[in-house]
Amino acid sequence: MISSGLADLILAASLIVSLVAYLLVARRERSFLHLMTPDYLVWIPASYILPAIYGHLFGTDASPFAFVYVYATMAVENLIFALVYLRPSKKVVALPFHFSYRNFTALAFLFLGLSFLVYAPILLEFPQYLLDPRQIYIQTRSGYGSSFFVSVALAYLSVIFVLFSGRSRWTKAAVIVGAMVVISLHGSKGAVVAVFFLVGLYEVYVRGVKVRLLPAMLAAVGMAVVLVGLFAATMSLQGSTLEALETIALYSDYTRNAMLVIDQKFPLQYGRLTLEGNVYAVIPRPLMPSKPKNFGALLLDEEFYPQIFDEDQGAPGFGVGVQYADFGVFAIVYLAVFAAFRGWLARIFVDRLSKTRHPADFVMVAFLGGVSLFNVGVGWMLPETVFVFLLVRYLSTWGPGPVYRERKPIDPPAANQLAVSEFDPA
Repeated sequence: MISSGLADLILAASLIVSLVAYLLVARRERSFLHLMTPDYLVWIPASYILPAIYGHLFGTDASPFAFVYVYATMAVENLIFALVYLRPSKKVVALPFHFSYRNFTALAFLFLGLSFLVYAPILLEFPQYLLDPRQIYIQTRSGYGSSFFVSVALAYLSVIFVLFSGRSRWTKAAVIVGAMVVISLHGSKGAVVAVFFLVGLYEVYVRGVKVRLLPAMLAAVGMAVVLVGLFAATMSLQGSTLEALETIALYSDYTRNAMLVIDQKFPLQYGRLTLEGNVYAVIPRPLMPSKPKNFGALLLDEEFYPQIFDEDQGAPGFGVGVQYADFGVFAIVYLAVFAAFRGWLARIFVDRLSKTRHPADFVMVAFLGGVSLFNVGVGWMLPETVFVFLLVRYLSTWGPGPVYRERKPIDPPAANQLAVSEFDPA
């Protein structure tokens, strides 16, 4: 069992390295709101603040090795991502696809309507929970994934399309609010918060808004208030103040569970959990009735939290414990390489977005910034997001107006313009 003083020292060192990575990107973007913000606003409280509170209130059972390994891995992962992302690219990667800047308003309303229609059967099946969407979320954890996640993805796309539409603020507000209402009916707090992140990333990477430190801190506080409000709306915090703090701290269990996997010496899986999480997660259960429930990281839930797993009403997270179960002590190497790959992709699509000002590239930037269209909880939805990227490019050619093929990009237009003069007509 690690001492409280040593735990605080390790946690503080890891947090400092992670914050340095964040500040390096902030300096490069000249904005304290940037690509790493969505993950950090959730990840810093979940992995540092709440675990520290829990450790001081109730102690830490983890071994020194497990504690050091988990927090060293998180720090390395963030630093590698930032350093690779900051490497300057020599040229913008151009793709041989047609596109235009037309028809985004129509697509925004179309996708918003489709989002509601896809989810409507679930609402009709559980009408008694319309005022308590969290119960819908709990009751639909198995067998409803296709409708649930597709509906959320369509709502996100409606927000993205309307942001790029160039229409009035009232039109944009109407679609965004409509999307948030539909998403809120899913009962997922994170899905609602992601809409704010989409808007924030659009302001920085498309409109060119540079957010200074004080406004960024105020926005972070505001987001924290929203998160606490959503948390209070869906969780019961009855009992003493200490019991309420324990309930909140337990809600952030990623690091403790990762240490549990390490200390319990869970048998090495040799990549099985990662592979299953990326394969089974995208197969709808109706198409594969024999699809197991304990695939990927859920195998750890079955092992360490069998009662919760059997109830099928929630799955504790294991953070880097999933990779440790797969690769043992080499998990830190795997995650460092993976972070480098994400940083490389992020650099490519941020540079593309600065030239194209197109929602397809924004979909990729948002995904690499931690706002995935398909937040299924397991796997990395890169192939699915690339498919959406291509679909959005194709849909943008619908309707009247000039169609363009990417050629040699020139200087981008003004930050508040969606010009079509950047690329030569096909």
